[in-house]
Amino acid sequence: MALIFYPPTQSDETAVRQKTQEFYQKWILPTALEEDRKELFRRDLVSLFGKAGLIAQAISKDFGGGGGSYRCHYSVIEELAKGPIAFSVSISVSNLVMGGILTFGNETQKKTYLPKLTAGEWLGAFALSEPQSGSDAAGLMLRATKVPGGYSLTGNKSWCSSGGNADLYLVMGRTGEHKTKGISSFLVTQNTQGFRIGKREKKLGLKSSALTELIFENCFIPDSQLLGKEGAGFEIALSQLDTGRIGIGACGAGIATAAIERMQKELNGDFGKTCLFKESIAQQFSEYYARLQAIKLLITTASELKDKKQNIKVLAAQIKLLASDLAMEVSQDLVHFLGERGFQEEEQVERFFRDAKALQIVEGTNQIQQLVIAREMENMV
Repeated sequence: MALIFYPPTQSDETAVRQKTQEFYQKWILPTALEEDRKELFRRDLVSLFGKAGLIAQAISKDFGGGGGSYRCHYSVIEELAKGPIAFSVSISVSNLVMGGILTFGNETQKKTYLPKLTAGEWLGAFALSEPQSGSDAAGLMLRATKVPGGYSLTGNKSWCSSGGNADLYLVMGRTGEHKTKGISSFLVTQNTQGFRIGKREKKLGLKSSALTELIFENCFIPDSQLLGKEGAGFEIALSQLDTGRIGIGACGAGIATAAIERMQKELNGDFGKTCLFKESIAQQFSEYYARLQAIKLLITTASELKDKKQNIKVLAAQIKLLASDLAMEVSQDLVHFLGERGFQEEEQVERFFRDAKALQIVEGTNQIQQLVIAREMENMV
């Protein structure tokens, strides 16, 4: 029996959730274990989901998107995250690139790139972090030197999700000395001369989602691929981080939902008949259910505020913090309570645990989210 949440979903959101569930059951779940083991990313699924209108729910129909609400967008992310979250994270990240282009791009950039991304013909990647500037994004050092007709990029990016699988990279580079106002954003296609994929990281979780180094060696980027104005790169990056943090929160909600429903099924089956701690487990997971309900309401509130173009910075940090921590706790307990079965790959619950840990780190560690919230509280005094 599926968990019940309040308020009930709106009609458009319900339709999107149902369609996503159908596609997930048919196209993702059957091969999830094999792809996790072999660290495979199914690029064909991006096109499949794009043609079904499930990739860019919140992007205008003028550019091939769903023209819907952020409630619908995060519903897709959450439903996809009920199994292997690698695909869900990849779609969420691609939407950050779309959001940046939609908000800051000129008409030529919008018409050139957005239809390809919304249709799933292309996949986007967001390149901000560097070896020496993970949490301190403003400390990035990749040099973007002005040259006739464009910019020459030299340096490295680290931990880029979808690296090697993406077709378009939103890259932040330093065009000036000022820590924040000296950063600009560039649209870099995968076949650009002087740009290549470096080391692919071996990870605890998110196995089928590539996490790579990006290497730029005198990589020429024409002026036409500067996104927004020179010096606006940090603003562009921050504008999308809030969207991404809610997306990670939605992934956490998806994992938590799947884990609670699995435990509920186990307690109602043979496991529950012989479990000496059934009542204690049920009580623990009832608390998780209550916390999940609160998180889902926060996501709904933030989505509605984002649709109205209101500031959601602190809400996004709160959602990312609470949802990723909940996903970690509930998946850890699910593995623990199932004992040896929970430790086996075939049961596909140990993957919840491995993937949930990644959610506490990506899009700014949870310590960064605490810092964002604490600073906002200081401003309230």
